[in-house]
Amino acid sequence: MREFDENLARFRYHTGATLRRLAPEERCPRLYRDIGPEAMARFLDGRLTRLAGPLAPILYTRTAVFREPYQDYEPVGRLVFLKPRELHPWFSGIANVYVASVRFDAKAVTVGFVPAHVDPICAEALLEGVFTPAELRDALGGRAHDEAMLQTRANLERLNAELAETEVHAEPLRRRLQSRDRALADAAREWLDGRGLTETDLCSSWHHLPRERRALLRDALELTASAR
Repeated sequence: MREFDENLARFRYHTGATLRRLAPEERCPRLYRDIGPEAMARFLDGRLTRLAGPLAPILYTRTAVFREPYQDYEPVGRLVFLKPRELHPWFSGIANVYVASVRFDAKAVTVGFVPAHVDPICAEALLEGVFTPAELRDALGGRAHDEAMLQTRANLERLNAELAETEVHAEPLRRRLQSRDRALADAAREWLDGRGLTETDLCSSWHHLPRERRALLRDALELTASAR
């Protein structure tokens, strides 16, 4: 994988901190990555290629102790890199955050699935000495892990279908809200205000919204569309 061992120092503009290549003898912690519902569905189906976000210039990963600045209101789960050195990770300059080249895909590294109900800190103890997906399955309960994967996939199918239906009307409204045309933006904001909604409801990732907020947004969009 030497071709992926690129110099990531230039991405300081993206991390906001000085990046540093790990020394050969330096300990590399086990790394995790939280991905969205659509990417996770592809991973569970064996179809995921790109590990980074669609527009991200580098691949962000984190240690078990890092806490994302949001809450998942649906059980998406997360990825764990069982042999993190395969990523040639760099320390991002931010505590417990490591980055790697976006050229890595899910087929090029040893990666497994950690269900949402397993906290990464708990996973750390369970995954001690685990280096393959088969070993991960055994460490996380064998058949129970299989069932968690199947249940997660079913939940994600529902969630992603719900998102796709909502986006038909939400995406045009979001474009108006973010328009440079002040009249369009103000009209979109007034529409939200009049229905007890906020910009956060419209612009947050779907699984980062509580179910009641998602239902409120869906109902408002559907009523408006049907009234046209």
